[in-house]
Amino acid sequence: MPALAISPMPSPEEAAAITAAVTAVIAAARGSDTDPLPAAYRSMWRRAAIREGAGLPADQMRSR
Repeated sequence: MPALAISPMPSPEEAAAITAAVTAVIAAARGSDTDPLPAAYRSMWRRAAIREGAGLPADQMRSR
């Protein structure tokens, strides 16, 4: 990971927290193995309700 300049100089605990946060953001941007959406948003029941509410058959609506 490239160096990150932070001013004023953080404490060791703050520096560790900043490094962890930046690492998590970079991993998410690269498409890591974890899905950033909450489980409720990945639910097949939710997708079915959205399709039903929009009046679409199951094969005409794709989720992101």
